[in-house]
Amino acid sequence: MGIADEAALYALGCWVHENHPVRIDAVCLNTIQKKMPCDACAAACPAHVDVCAQHIDWHACMDCGLCATACPTQAINASAASSARIDAAVEERGACASFACARYRGHADATLSCLAAFGWDELAAYALHAPVVLKTAPCKDCPDEARRAQVKELLARLRFFFGPDGFSRRVLPRAVGVSADRGGARGAGARRRHALASAAESVKGAAARLLDSEAGEPASSRSRVRLLTAIEGLPEEQRPVLHWKTLVEDGRCKGCGICVRMCPHGALSFSFDDACALDGTAPIAADDAAAHGGLPHAPSEQTLVPRFLVHDASLCTQCGLCYMSCPEDNLGGWEDAPSASVPVTVAHVLDLARCEKCGRTFRAQPGRTRCPSCSRFRFAPSAKGPARG
Repeated sequence: MGIADEAALYALGCWVHENHPVRIDAVCLNTIQKKMPCDACAAACPAHVDVCAQHIDWHACMDCGLCATACPTQAINASAASSARIDAAVEERGACASFACARYRGHADATLSCLAAFGWDELAAYALHAPVVLKTAPCKDCPDEARRAQVKELLARLRFFFGPDGFSRRVLPRAVGVSADRGGARGAGARRRHALASAAESVKGAAARLLDSEAGEPASSRSRVRLLTAIEGLPEEQRPVLHWKTLVEDGRCKGCGICVRMCPHGALSFSFDDACALDGTAPIAADDAAAHGGLPHAPSEQTLVPRFLVHDASLCTQCGLCYMSCPEDNLGGWEDAPSASVPVTVAHVLDLARCEKCGRTFRAQPGRTRCPSCSRFRFAPSAKGPARG
């Protein structure tokens, strides 16, 4: 049995037996850095469970899922029991499955404690295959202002991701034009077997992305893996143009690599190759270099100066850790990165040189071979003569 098969069985086993959210320590902000403690998950918990503690006591957990959507790095997975219940509702309905909070008095195929407990990427994964119905009427008079704001953010994120036209076709306020046929000749048992087979294949196909190859820990949230797997599972001719958020870089990068090391999901990386694509589909030609600010001189094998800062928008959760940790303050803000495929990579051209004295990279300047720090010193022999023994 291969590594991917073992990972799939492990993930599938967790999927079946989890009855409370699970934290992925490898991508938690409090694991990555200690300077700015994060307690967003604990603050969102109505049962006052200390979700950001080193060892979590889940006994009081109501499995509402609000901690999962509050986490800026998606370090908390919603429980498998909750996800399985939603999957069953979608599979049973077949099309236009409806979701509502516990305060909704009408019919809904699946009821959550609050619509704010729904991750936008998991909902988008469902909507890629069939329209979904969100019953947001109770949200208008919800006494919890923070939850109302989360639901508005959920809808805004979906509207941006699908675009206005795609959003209006895939996320509906009510079920319309739904056929009474919920499976044709397939019986309930066949549908259940088909759902299990699809889930197993989905987990197995995404195991390499979900698990960190060195630590053996999940490197991405379950909801993001499901979205990427759903996109890859569509035939190329049926994939819509989706909108992702990519970082803005102002050209002052000195190649220190702090943002690359701090990124929880590995969404940032350096590239040393001119064939790196700006949009993930086509390389930058030499004739187009001037249009993108110019390309630095090709590095030798000994110098290896980074040529591009590459951002994978399909892995990014916009946690902000990269621009908070950047010493140059040259990262910040987000731009639209439309794409019909994944990964969605955007490459920022870097003009760097490597210091001949200390070996660190710095922003290239004509005639300068040393970084600003080393340029302040001449390293001349001492005028006091040789030191005495």
